[in-house]
Amino acid sequence: MQSINWRVAIRRILRGIIASLLLTGVTLLVLGYLINKQATRPELRSVDALLVMGAAQWDGNPSPVLQARLDEAVRLYRLGYARRIIVSGGTYPGDTRSEASVSYEYLVQQNIDPLVIVAVAEGNDTYSTLVAVRSAAQPLGVQTYLIVTDPPHLLRALKMAHDLGLASYAAPVRANRPIGRVAELKTLWREAWGYLGYILLNE
Repeated sequence: MQSINWRVAIRRILRGIIASLLLTGVTLLVLGYLINKQATRPELRSVDALLVMGAAQWDGNPSPVLQARLDEAVRLYRLGYARRIIVSGGTYPGDTRSEASVSYEYLVQQNIDPLVIVAVAEGNDTYSTLVAVRSAAQPLGVQTYLIVTDPPHLLRALKMAHDLGLASYAAPVRANRPIGRVAELKTLWREAWGYLGYILLNE
């Protein structure tokens, strides 16, 4: 009798594990679809500020990812979508410059008026960066944003921004070079896990 009970218990545990794995798999597939859908849906409109999400800087120079975001912000600014550009991103161990300060310098080199640039050199992840941006931008009267970042990052960034009360819209960075299908799938996988983790920890 005891042996049978153990077998039943083990079967139930295995069924629970399989069900959890299937549910997680389906959830990630759905999130991957939503991430891809948001990535291909720009929401360009006039706003108070363009918010450039931070990315790596290399010895005082923007990495290719960060430069692409900054170039897109310059393009949108010159098209008249906003009168301010907010650059964001703090420092990591070993860095001598913040992502925001490097971004600020790059924009000035592109002949953007320094007076329209707001550098928020805080935050080492999307959520903490957005919290810092909210604190810095609200006293300036900034209420609406176009979030300038890589397309797969948009769904998560917009969700966090909305949760923080920031009226934000998507400004996906146009691809300047192919990244390959495998790299694209890895990015979708990482963003899906990131979004799921945020939901589970914060909802």
